[in-house]
Amino acid sequence: MRRALRANGHTQEIMLGYSDSNKDGGFLASSWELYKAQERLVEAGRKAGVRIAFFHGRGGSVSRGGAPAGRAIAAQPPGTVGGRLRVTEQGEVVSSKFANRGSALHNLELLAASVLAHSLGGARDERPAPGHHETIEALSGLSLASFRKLIEQPGLIDYFNAASPVEELALLKLGSRPARRFGAKALSDLRAIPWVFAWSQNRHLVTGWYGLGTAFDAFLKFRGEEGRAHLREMFERSRFFRLLIDEAEKTLYLSDMGIARLYAGLVPDEETRERILGMIEAEHARTVDHVLALSGSRVLAERFPMLSRRIEHVRPMIDRTNRMQVDLLREFRAAPQDGEARDAILSPLLLSMNVIAGGLGWTG
Repeated sequence: MRRALRANGHTQEIMLGYSDSNKDGGFLASSWELYKAQERLVEAGRKAGVRIAFFHGRGGSVSRGGAPAGRAIAAQPPGTVGGRLRVTEQGEVVSSKFANRGSALHNLELLAASVLAHSLGGARDERPAPGHHETIEALSGLSLASFRKLIEQPGLIDYFNAASPVEELALLKLGSRPARRFGAKALSDLRAIPWVFAWSQNRHLVTGWYGLGTAFDAFLKFRGEEGRAHLREMFERSRFFRLLIDEAEKTLYLSDMGIARLYAGLVPDEETRERILGMIEAEHARTVDHVLALSGSRVLAERFPMLSRRIEHVRPMIDRTNRMQVDLLREFRAAPQDGEARDAILSPLLLSMNVIAGGLGWTG
């Protein structure tokens, strides 16, 4: 081991995975646990005389760690970049970043400059102010409990399978691995990427915001107006917390509870459908209210004009495709397994998945 470290300049690279932790604990808890893990690993390396370099397996959707590169790097814990950073680029965003020389140079320059700024002390002023760590720790625990309550609901897997195209996703032949581990039907055996993909297709997008509203509710119930002022101060001063709220707001903006209810109509059991969709709708409303109160915006994405202009241009087409997909899913599932009618429906169904993913800007 020591020989290998010497050969590598006493540097140990560690990969951080964003997808599975999000699937297990939700957006806020996943992000916070990864933040703390980096701090602990760097400290352990320092004590052992080993330099830790991180390989961030992130990108694409917010649920898988996706965020503007410069801001994401600036929000890393102090002392965890150290002049070296490795990141993945998801397949669906490669063309937008590296399709031509100009775009590629711009994005590489942005990465290099962000790493340099962080390493030379740009993040030195990001040492957490008193109470920041404790507050995010509390919010993380509260959001985790809320998210786990959702995914442990009786009938959640039935709701998910019926109200999304997750089963049909395997027919798209997209990605390098099957949607599920062989022979598996339980939620724990579903791979993280199709989990995010399916929640994106049906416009629930719970993987990018669920649990935040309940966490803020509980925190403010205990801390009152003093807590509200504290959260606003964190929003202004903490790059990490600001990034979390900004990315959650973008995901809330892309979600649509009206469209989500159309997909929920595919769930045959009325009690399961209304119970789970009711939880999601209530949490969505809570989270929107708290995010807008924190940011001071009147409507979602008001602070992100480029995103809102792009989405408002394509939203009618995405919404129309969502409605078509609901009808196609209903027809496809009702058709005989080996009939020609099923084959005729398959092509437009798969095309609808591509259209929605292209409009939203990610697959999963």
